[in-house]
Amino acid sequence: MVEKRKVNPLITAAVICALLIYTGVFNIRKSRLICILPADQICTLQGRIISNPVKISTGKSYKAKLCPHKAFSLNGYSSGCKGSVTVFLPAEMTEAYFPGKLYSACEKTGAVLCGTGMNLEVNGRFSAEGDVFFANSGKSAEPERNLYGRICLVRVLCRLQFRRLMYAWGEAGGLLLAVLSGIREYTDSDTAEAFKNAGLSHILALSGMHLSLFSGLAVTLGKRTGGKKTAYVMQTMAIILFTWFAGFSPSLRRAFICSMIMLAAAICNIKSPDMKKVLALSFLIHSAIAPEDLYEAAFMLSYGALAGILLLGEIFSIITVRVLPPVIAGPIAASAGAQNFTVPVSIKLFKRFAPVGIIASVIVSPLITVFIYCGLALIILCLCFPICVHAAAFFMKILYTLIKETVTFFAVIPGFEL
Repeated sequence: MVEKRKVNPLITAAVICALLIYTGVFNIRKSRLICILPADQICTLQGRIISNPVKISTGKSYKAKLCPHKAFSLNGYSSGCKGSVTVFLPAEMTEAYFPGKLYSACEKTGAVLCGTGMNLEVNGRFSAEGDVFFANSGKSAEPERNLYGRICLVRVLCRLQFRRLMYAWGEAGGLLLAVLSGIREYTDSDTAEAFKNAGLSHILALSGMHLSLFSGLAVTLGKRTGGKKTAYVMQTMAIILFTWFAGFSPSLRRAFICSMIMLAAAICNIKSPDMKKVLALSFLIHSAIAPEDLYEAAFMLSYGALAGILLLGEIFSIITVRVLPPVIAGPIAASAGAQNFTVPVSIKLFKRFAPVGIIASVIVSPLITVFIYCGLALIILCLCFPICVHAAAFFMKILYTLIKETVTFFAVIPGFEL
């Protein structure tokens, strides 16, 4: 008798949920501003930033999510409000405190300390649809006088100081800034384009790879200093601190949820949890707590890539182990699974697919790992001995050049475009 394989309810629920959402049967409503004032009459919003501001492709504005608590109209009326709205902030206003920027450019728009948890007052207008607010000027408001407000202020100031340190490292600092904090304003545009053309955009997007580096480092240090329990504590702290500093992007939120599930399983002495079940549970939790992520490219690519590794990786490994050394057979099989499973999403969203990314990822990912670990060590060294900044910048420039040339080599290999 052949035993029938039972379908796990978690996986079934996740698949059904995904089908209902992405076939359009069940639509997730985007959060909008709820206010008694008409959107076309609102000229000023006061509220709290709830996402990391991201510079748009034109370079003229930053996009962020604002949670308003008060609105003012053109005729002098005011009203309380709630919900969230996408806000576009002028670059000269947002970058006023950034290193290497022309501070005098913010004289007309004002200067704001902009980051998750910061309170702002912005002046501008709503789009015709009423879901996007285009700011033309603004100012920072006092942070909330509680523990949450203080933590958010410390985070924004830490990220600002990190920008300043990485700015001293030139292009290498720009890349390290991107892979450690998600800040891409200082990443060389040609390098960023090369990563995209080589099918390596996921390396610049904060995800499980970056989180696992810090998690693994914390586990190693914990085991050597205090044993298994200390390792769990240090791993949890590393995961939380990295996510707190970098901010919750869709891909990093997925990695955080998966890491917490895996950590809970380890504490409960579950030695080898089924990663398919972990991914399914993460998808369900993620969809419930942050439904606004569901239609983001980073969300679909992050879950799709991990699903491809779990579902197709073993199939590809059967082929690769026969023709390649075991050391690279596994990574190439995993990379092929991730790349092939996300082909429909890549073509739909970007109109492009780069098969060379299967090989490029296997070669570039270890280089990025070395780059990150060396960067972390040199950051600590420079904080202790500021005189070492220039020597550290020179060393990181060598690693950066190696990565850039490798990525550029793969980027010239043509992919499929629609």
